[in-house]
Amino acid sequence: MILSVPCCQHEINRQIRGDILSPVLKYGILQERISALLTDGLRANLLEQHGYDVQLLEFIDMEHTPKNILIRAVRSERKKQAADGRDDAFRDMCDAMNLHGTLEKLLEEQPDAHKKM
Repeated sequence: MILSVPCCQHEINRQIRGDILSPVLKYGILQERISALLTDGLRANLLEQHGYDVQLLEFIDMEHTPKNILIRAVRSERKKQAADGRDDAFRDMCDAMNLHGTLEKLLEEQPDAHKKM
């Protein structure tokens, strides 16, 4: 099981580029918020691609902080399949926006690391 709270959105914030979003990304506060949401969404998708059942939950009320998403991932016996094209769509989006996060690198380097636990 993995529980993850908001952190490291600055990694995506430094990387994010893309002509389609450039009119919005020119505003720092919007880029920061988009980066935070993209970070959580990308992590959730990566964990699903690596066989986790994933839930995104609000763990602190929005009036206290906009960064309030908890990722809960439980290792599943079944491996998610790319048959629905989600892996391709994920890769296309990351490439188009220049997004390459640390979790992706770690999962690629050790795709069966969960079996050691």
